[in-house]
Amino acid sequence: MIDNLVELAIFDKVASAGSLTGAANELGLSLAVVSKRLATLEARVGVRLLNRTTRRQSMTQEGERFHLHCVRILAEVQQAEAVMQHSRTDIDGHLRVTAPRMLGTRYLAALAAQFQAMHPALRIELVLSDDVVDLVEQGIDLALRFGVLDDSTMTARHIADSELVLCAAPDYLRRFGAPDTPAALSAHNCILYGTRSARHWLFQHEGKAVSAEVNATFLCNDGNAAKALALAGGGIFLKSIWDVASELRDGTLVRVLGRYSIPSAPLHVVYPHALHLAPRVRHFADYALKSLRGEWELITDKASAQDRSSN
Repeated sequence: MIDNLVELAIFDKVASAGSLTGAANELGLSLAVVSKRLATLEARVGVRLLNRTTRRQSMTQEGERFHLHCVRILAEVQQAEAVMQHSRTDIDGHLRVTAPRMLGTRYLAALAAQFQAMHPALRIELVLSDDVVDLVEQGIDLALRFGVLDDSTMTARHIADSELVLCAAPDYLRRFGAPDTPAALSAHNCILYGTRSARHWLFQHEGKAVSAEVNATFLCNDGNAAKALALAGGGIFLKSIWDVASELRDGTLVRVLGRYSIPSAPLHVVYPHALHLAPRVRHFADYALKSLRGEWELITDKASAQDRSSN
């Protein structure tokens, strides 16, 4: 069994290094040992795991499927060892976390402060950016990210579904009234920003897609600036409900066209696969997941109450 684990670890290293030579160098083994161990593993499982030539290698389809199981097995072994070696209080070191700017400012900063207070030996660095950050290249331990995960080397844990909402300040609605259909948006001042600068907004209503042309009174490249314009009565804007939840709660922004849904990408906590997961990353991921799911329950409860009152 121990030999089997060694072979699995060698195969995983070959897959990540991209070559037998690279794996041998990283493991401090000879190329001959690595090649022999890999051949033994292929003989045991009865399929070819790698296609190898003198210049390159690539995993077979069977190798890719087998590698996913290897990663899980090795992660479980590593986690079992970590449980024996560390208690919950041994969370220390340097933790780097990234998130979109507004989400990071509104939610991540507070929960990071709370988590660090429970683990004083931990240093937390927040890297806030609206760009999709390469976690490995930038040395990031964990990310809060909207969207579907494409990278199979990462683990994504679902926090909550999300949606975009149309909002405006009460002052704007007093002056111009509230649109009753998406088509009415063409007669309103609208605030467009960033990737949502398209002149048409798409909605779902009773199972059908509805497209609305909008009048771009304001254009900007920053979501915070767009919200500031809306709060100042500049017009109607489209934003993630995560970013405007507190304003909807205190009434400084009001949701419009609540009967029309605008689905958006779900929110995940993302980190490199569990084989390389330090306890500080695992525990922070658990804490962020629990905290943000609690926030989502508050957001959706308030949104549902506001929709009922407006209908």
